[in-house]
Amino acid sequence: EFFDGKTGKYVDFPVTDVLQMMGRAGRPQFDETGVACIFVHEPKKNFYRKFLHEPFPVESSLHEQLHEHVNAEIATDSLHNTRDVIEYLTWTYYFRRLVMNPAYYGLEDPSPAGIEKHLSTLIDSVLTDLQKFGCV
Repeated sequence: EFFDGKTGKYVDFPVTDVLQMMGRAGRPQFDETGVACIFVHEPKKNFYRKFLHEPFPVESSLHEQLHEHVNAEIATDSLHNTRDVIEYLTWTYYFRRLVMNPAYYGLEDPSPAGIEKHLSTLIDSVLTDLQKFGCV
């Protein structure tokens, strides 16, 4: 924890900051190993164990740049309709993470029908925007 002057209270370090500090333990130019000790209250031990011993999930950001990707695929004549775009997305890392971590991507119904509806809504929005701006 550290004292956050803006909020006027003690707050937890972000896990990414803790991992960064641990990565700098030791002196790389002199030591082959480094030691990092984390002291936490009992209720937080399992939380930190999880992030220290399990891989950190990496999420996709394709949905944030989907307009550019879909536009490029349409321009190269690879995609022709909504069904093609949905099929294209099923081969991406975005789709794999959507299935594994649906809440992160705003997916409320993780069933196959819910995923199909989510992708259709996303693609319809992207295609509407591309048409509105004269890209397709």
